[in-house]
Amino acid sequence: MTEELNDREEPLPALDGPDEEPATEGQADPLLVDGGGLFGARPLIKKRRSRKERHEDLAQPDEFVEVGGTFIDWLIEHGKLVLFVVALVLIGLSVSAIQRQMSSTQQAEAASVLFQAKRLMPSKTLSPLGGGLSLNLSGSGNEEDNRSKIEASVKGFEAVSKDFSGTPQARQAQVLAGQALYDIGEYERALVFLDEAAVAQDLIGERAEHLRGFTLLALDRAPEAVTVFSQLRDKTDGGSRAYATMHLAAAHEAAGDMEQARGVYELFETEFPDSDLLSEVQARAGANNAAP
Repeated sequence: MTEELNDREEPLPALDGPDEEPATEGQADPLLVDGGGLFGARPLIKKRRSRKERHEDLAQPDEFVEVGGTFIDWLIEHGKLVLFVVALVLIGLSVSAIQRQMSSTQQAEAASVLFQAKRLMPSKTLSPLGGGLSLNLSGSGNEEDNRSKIEASVKGFEAVSKDFSGTPQARQAQVLAGQALYDIGEYERALVFLDEAAVAQDLIGERAEHLRGFTLLALDRAPEAVTVFSQLRDKTDGGSRAYATMHLAAAHEAAGDMEQARGVYELFETEFPDSDLLSEVQARAGANNAAP
């Protein structure tokens, strides 16, 4: 009986006014719309819901419970598959950790062998190449003794290159071997090491490319040196680009193409007006009559 009373709507009492019929359901009271009365539009009275209806709504499972239950059921049904996938992931993580540990150990061993090979080299002096690069040149001393030390060191570098292939130390060993052989005039042998090291896309590869260019010039293979220095100029910046530009002009000169050399010297002066190499470039251009 109480629920029936709660569900029943009682009409609001009509305002005193002229003898008019009360507004029927769905019809607006003319005194209450468009500002016609004091109270504005009559509020809509919503039908109250019974306790039974509210209880039925609360008894319905929400979306989270339904999805969660479905996912748990799927896990139970495919338990073996889930365990297999988890096992594979754990094995993969373990293998990756072992590989990292092995790589670290291998690089440490390679660095140790490389250091021992470098110790066999005769004393060196550094000649700056620009762009953070430098070229070690053989120091003073008995030429025969120096050559013997260099050959012993090259054997050590070659061992590092072969035994620790793929490591950064192997690339460094190749550059050092090529550099040492260049110092004693073994250009063809030097080029073998430098060709391998130049594959690296980093500072080691950049240094190997510079040395390759010098070695090709020493072998009277100037057109190939032009290609090397041109590529270096395109892919470097700063001091390395300036240095490659200067030697690109020199390579054009060595190839007998003075017009191209003149153009590169002009380009250098335009592109690197504040370079420390500018005076050297101007001197080279003047000495070879390639200045504009």
